Amino acid sequence: MVLLQSKRIIDRKLRVKVNVKTCPNCGAQMEADVNFCTECGSDIRNVAPNQNSQTADIQQVEQPTQTNWQESNNNMNQVIDNSYQQPQVQQVTNNSTTPNQTLSRVSEAVKNFDKDSLWNWFVTSWKTPSAKQNGEKWYGIATLLLEMIIFSWAFGAGVKKAVMSNIPTAIPSYYQDKFNGFFRSLGFDQFLVVLITGAGVIVGSYVAHKIVYNQNSSIWSLINKIVQLSNINAIVVLVLSLICWLSFKSMPQVIIGLMLFVAILYLMAGAFSIHEDQESIRDPFYGVILYLVIVVLFAALAYLVVKGQLVSQIRDTFQVDISQYFNLNNIHF
Repeated sequence: MVLLQSKRIIDRKLRVKVNVKTCPNCGAQMEADVNFCTECGSDIRNVAPNQNSQTADIQQVEQPTQTNWQESNNNMNQVIDNSYQQPQVQQVTNNSTTPNQTLSRVSEAVKNFDKDSLWNWFVTSWKTPSAKQNGEKWYGIATLLLEMIIFSWAFGAGVKKAVMSNIPTAIPSYYQDKFNGFFRSLGFDQFLVVLITGAGVIVGSYVAHKIVYNQNSSIWSLINKIVQLSNINAIVVLVLSLICWLSFKSMPQVIIGLMLFVAILYLMAGAFSIHEDQESIRDPFYGVILYLVIVVLFAALAYLVVKGQLVSQIRDTFQVDISQYFNLNNIHF
């Protein structure tokens, strides 16, 4: 009975219709969902897909006859054996190609990078910060992290130059290495403060948006919106970093003023991003209050985290205890 129900599986090639895109620049063909040519990198998002005939290998079954009884039986046994062995072979293949797939995705992302779209996103955000843009989801977070890294490095380098200029004689190499390590740590501490506080703005805006509109928004779109609203900071941070690096000692008032401007603009952008042109279940004003509370909590967290590190670093490097200066009870107005 089993042999009578067995079927013969044969391979045949058929012509099938598939949707493809043809690059107008180099003539290469690719799948319809590809946005950039995989050969020359041209933008093909506006190219309409067309149908093209391609040859595909398919398996077709046919009922066995009396003359190929034994052949059908052998083929059926082979198919059954392959069905049990296939998952193991597939798992080994997938494990062996995982690094290649990751490298291929990174290579494809680099190839599809559109610098013109990124520049247009910056220019539009400078001209009309509240305009709606459809930028890539990584534009905002990449811009924000780059600003933090540049400013933190320049701030640490500026403080180092200002301190070293007050030392009249050359210091031994042992202390010089300790000083260099301290100033590198100072730059990292500065980055940590900015990172935690900046994360507080994003988290506060996200939570407030959820409370006001009772819906989940994309965190990447929210970051893009906040950075777009405050994208003038990209220019201000570059100027601020240049001043910190070149003349930290002679322009402290300018540096403090620019730092306050960057912080206030970023804080305002987070609050402004809470407002949406849609019906809300709660008044957005209360969302702004909740947003400010969350930002203050994150700023306090940054203060506590960096305080311990800075006190420890100064004690180890300069043999000076400055913990009393961080005691809020000793601050008098």
